[in-house]
Amino acid sequence: MEGSVAHRRTGEPVGRAMVYLTSSDGSQGLSLMAGADGKFVFEKVARGVYRVSAERRGFLRGEYGARRYGQRGGLITLTDGQEMKGADVKLDPQSVIAGQILDDNGEPMQHVQVAAWKRIPVAGRQGGPAGSDATDDLGEFRISGLGPGKYYLQATVFRRGMGLARNMKRVDEEAPDSYVSTYFPGTTELSSATPVELGVGQEFLGLSMQVKKMRVYRLTGTVSGAEMRTVRVMAVPKNRVMVGGGGFSGGVRADGGFELTGLTAGTYTIMAMRGGGPGGSLSAKTQVEVGNADVEGVQLVFGPTFAVQGTVKVESGEKLELGNLRLQLMNEEASFASPSGRVNADGTFSIEGVAPDRYRLAAIYMGGGYYVKSATMGGQDVRGKVIDLTSGVAGRIELVLGNKPASVSGTVSKATPESLPGMVVLVAEGAGVEQLGSGPMPVNRCEVSVDQNGAFHVDGVPPGEYRVYAFEEFDANEMYDREYLKKVEGSSEKVKLGEGETKTVSLKQIAGGEGLP
Repeated sequence: MEGSVAHRRTGEPVGRAMVYLTSSDGSQGLSLMAGADGKFVFEKVARGVYRVSAERRGFLRGEYGARRYGQRGGLITLTDGQEMKGADVKLDPQSVIAGQILDDNGEPMQHVQVAAWKRIPVAGRQGGPAGSDATDDLGEFRISGLGPGKYYLQATVFRRGMGLARNMKRVDEEAPDSYVSTYFPGTTELSSATPVELGVGQEFLGLSMQVKKMRVYRLTGTVSGAEMRTVRVMAVPKNRVMVGGGGFSGGVRADGGFELTGLTAGTYTIMAMRGGGPGGSLSAKTQVEVGNADVEGVQLVFGPTFAVQGTVKVESGEKLELGNLRLQLMNEEASFASPSGRVNADGTFSIEGVAPDRYRLAAIYMGGGYYVKSATMGGQDVRGKVIDLTSGVAGRIELVLGNKPASVSGTVSKATPESLPGMVVLVAEGAGVEQLGSGPMPVNRCEVSVDQNGAFHVDGVPPGEYRVYAFEEFDANEMYDREYLKKVEGSSEKVKLGEGETKTVSLKQIAGGEGLP
């Protein structure tokens, strides 16, 4: 397999880039360093389906068949004795945000963590920042390796005084003010932040931001109802996304006492969590309003828990190949308080330590070839739905798995001769298919890359009705938008899949940007 690595904008070769040849399932691969001219050759490659990617300092990682950074590339199918040429990878130069963080007196601040968030995360489903850096003794930071787009900058001051007394008090200040998480250009509310917009390869230098100092308060209380050794307490701000330093947590003393510091005025959910141990995981919570004074006497009590039991079976009556299959009750407000139970050899399971709350059912570590056909509790459908267990009473769960998935194969005709292979996306029609994967939320779509010959294959698809689209450029946020899909529906094919059925379709590629506003 031969190819080259080049600068996407100028076409100039990118020498000495690391190139990776990875099997489509990610199980194995080869790597080498491209020459000074950017060219590379993989020899004696076993037949199979592969992805090719490359990276180099100062550039963003890129894939063969991707038009821009962040896109999933195309596949390359190799047969016996084949010589593949043109496995070229285009790299975009990285973007950079750099600047200085100042204190309330306008002096440089050291040990401040500065994070760049690509988009505001959804509450309770926080991802990681696109990049971060800590300020040096000049208060300066540099966040590299960024792609084009809008970024929200957050500055969080590290706690200082490690190794000193726990209750170190400042005697030269009257008011208990403290530095709090600050978002560019200088606000403590993420909703009021202004994003920094970067172009491809742009360096946004000289940014300056002062970290805000505000009156902060202390919250104390007690936890009871369990052994305290592994218990932690957390304060989650209401209607505010917890990013970086946006949350507050601490341990609990042997007598159950706890203290949280640095809270600004607002409404918080105070939660106590215990992971593992006798009786399984536990959680307790209460809501507290922090006004203009410290809050004392908060009480968190681990109440009684119960077990949720049930059975898992294969519809065909065949023996279930268990693997590590577990059933989990996902707590949407606090994912760390999501009890689970392993499925036994006879298909029975028991989820212990369930606290009264609302959950979604998830089948995790489900082996390939299985899919959820039905899930009921007390005769009611709970597949992809919220299960209200606040009463502390649960019916028996009956989970039925199918093991005759369907598959779709076909070819894609390119929008233009120069078009990239792109991606094929299957979207379930109506309510016929609730779940393609094994996660807690309903998943009604999946995607697969197209190879250099325009061929694609999707297996493990639950039976149902689907719309099949072929996109030259694939952006998950746009392509999962129902309004956008409606605009390009005329270029899709409708497919009805029965159990174990294989269908072949021919698709016309939707050109990049087609149908978008």
